[in-house]
Amino acid sequence: MNSKHSLKITVVLAVFLLSLLYTLPSTTWWSNVFGTLTPEEQNAIPIASFEYLEASQTEADAATGSILKVRANVASELFNRAKNPAKIEDVLNKVADEIRRTLVESKLDVRVVNTDYTDFVITINAANITPDNLKEAVKKTRLYASMPLAITSFFPNKKITLGLDLKGGIDLVYQVDLQSVQDSDNIADAVQRSVEIIRNRIDMYGIAEPSIKAQDNNRIRIQLPGVKDPEGVKQLIQNTAMLQFHIVNYQSTTVDTLGTFDPQSELVLMQPGNAKQTALWYRLNKKPDVTGSDLKYAKVSFDELGRPIVNLEFNSDGAAKFARVTGANLGKQLAIVLDNKVHSAPVIQSRITGGMAQITGNFTFEEAQNLAIVLRAGALPASLIALESRVVGPTLGQKSIDAGVIAGIVGILLVTAYMIFVYKSLGHYANLALVLNTLIVFASLVFFGGTMTMPGIAGLILSLGMAVDANVIIFERIIEEYKSGKTVRASIASGFDRALSCIIDSNITTLLVVAILYAFTAGPIRGFATTLGIGLIANIYTAVVVTKLLLELRYNSGKIKTLNI
Repeated sequence: MNSKHSLKITVVLAVFLLSLLYTLPSTTWWSNVFGTLTPEEQNAIPIASFEYLEASQTEADAATGSILKVRANVASELFNRAKNPAKIEDVLNKVADEIRRTLVESKLDVRVVNTDYTDFVITINAANITPDNLKEAVKKTRLYASMPLAITSFFPNKKITLGLDLKGGIDLVYQVDLQSVQDSDNIADAVQRSVEIIRNRIDMYGIAEPSIKAQDNNRIRIQLPGVKDPEGVKQLIQNTAMLQFHIVNYQSTTVDTLGTFDPQSELVLMQPGNAKQTALWYRLNKKPDVTGSDLKYAKVSFDELGRPIVNLEFNSDGAAKFARVTGANLGKQLAIVLDNKVHSAPVIQSRITGGMAQITGNFTFEEAQNLAIVLRAGALPASLIALESRVVGPTLGQKSIDAGVIAGIVGILLVTAYMIFVYKSLGHYANLALVLNTLIVFASLVFFGGTMTMPGIAGLILSLGMAVDANVIIFERIIEEYKSGKTVRASIASGFDRALSCIIDSNITTLLVVAILYAFTAGPIRGFATTLGIGLIANIYTAVVVTKLLLELRYNSGKIKTLNI
């Protein structure tokens, strides 16, 4: 073996190992052995055990389906020393997200409806399973590693992302209402803040692996896999959640009897009615005394009659404002206004110094939970206009995965069998190059953060077919040279030389078309172009470098005098 071969072997082995390192974390085997939480999260949230709590009768009656409360017994200095509630919320959300994701992958219709960051309790709602079976399903979730985590330090913390056509979910496109942006010169900032707030809401809702991106000048595209309640999620996203507290100057059942008001200092808003209560109109101080920006936390609870309510806790500034406004307005009503609608207007009985408040109304449990989520995430800086909405059913997604996997396996088996049958020993080397080609495509998707879609699978299979085509061209040229009377070693060298220009020309020509597809399309077509383009580049490398290296190592020693074809 000469130094030239040594360098080639080193490069090929490096490419193989890197591709393997990037591909393995996306396999089911990896999750089963090393857990679905990242090593950093496992170290930060070392859960000794899960404790299962019975839901109250009120919670069970308010929810649809089974309710299970899971307490994480956390033995972590992070929680013991944490001074930042947002950090505690973030790490506990990771546990909740992974529990939900693994349950959804087990075909369960579940959602995380609440996370109590004080007691570390995660409340799970499932529609198609009994409480006992839900408990068993949670016990089977593999959040933590069964092998030393130190091994994972050699692997990148990335996985292949599956598209909606493979996982099922909803695809939404919104446009930021420019007229509702207070500062028309700062539209880009409003769009970016909307993206961040929507992401916070989705994270609190418990949807794993969301894709939320700003597009063009004022559009936001949201892709949410595994969603079983599209309408509920749409309400969660579109709710502006502008929370304000106003002192009431006058209340009436009709707007005509409110009397005259000063539009410079007053505001007229309505409290919607229902079957038990007529609508009410309020004349309010225009300037709010306390706003949602002063909110520290919001969570769902129940009143003495078992009706869902939302408890609010303000930060130190908000608590001081709340104490000041309630102390200065004893006997008056304080209207709780959400998105320009009055939810309630209780009479101030005494000065409230604890920084606590309640929002009452005719909520269902889910409505109260969604309200608490949007209040915790913050108000949107502008209204959102729905432009597109597409739902991909999980059954369609699973069928797509099954069809793609079957097509890929059958195609690869047929190709490998054909190469071995026609080209004998040469076919084995081509198949080894084909395996490396596939690994390179998957590893590249992980490295560049690409998404695997059904068209992407088609592009991968097509690229594998073209890889076989390149090897067929090479082998036919080698056979021609060998039959002309040349030695095995000379036939291999001459065959590769004759095939090289043809392989380069065909792949480069196709790459130009792929580049146009990628540049001027989006969505599924771009996914097809991505995997096909990566596959073509891998084809050139594996056919021209890897296959040639394997044949040279096998036949260049001169010990093998004949070519088995």
